[in-house]
Amino acid sequence: MDRSVLRLGLGATFAALMLAVLAALFPAAAAGQDVRPAISLSAGVSGTTIEYTVSDIPNRRNNFPVIPGECTTVLVDTLAAAPALTPAAVDSLSGRTPDAFALLQRLIADGTVAAGPQIQFASAGRVTGSFTDIPRGVYLVATVCNISPVSGEFVPELVDIVPAVVTDLHSGSVAT
Repeated sequence: MDRSVLRLGLGATFAALMLAVLAALFPAAAAGQDVRPAISLSAGVSGTTIEYTVSDIPNRRNNFPVIPGECTTVLVDTLAAAPALTPAAVDSLSGRTPDAFALLQRLIADGTVAAGPQIQFASAGRVTGSFTDIPRGVYLVATVCNISPVSGEFVPELVDIVPAVVTDLHSGSVAT
């Protein structure tokens, strides 16, 4: 079996596991907070470029109602992130709540962020961007919007993650 096909298969499996873990993390962290509009992240892959769109980004209503919201978007290499995500997956599957902040700090410290962060202000509640020259692999496009500049606090409803698979450097790619 071709090693790159095996790597893509393992990466896709791990991306699905990471999505499940992160989905379990953020709703648990949201307990007791005000419900805010959920954002919507979509991504597409063409060749070695991953393009993304974040929609439904609210303005900074609580403090500055006329200032648009903003999003920070990164591209995470799922195979490189495996050592950081495994303990969080075990915690999540065991019914314990993983420490979301510690996980995010470790992902950054371990160098699993393949591209980004891209910080952009929303225009009409929308942000678009792209990551270019991305090598073959399985990635997660992750965005968080309206992080408090003072405390660093984030609202879990304003986090979204989608997988992207770069399958062929020459003839194009697919996203799932």
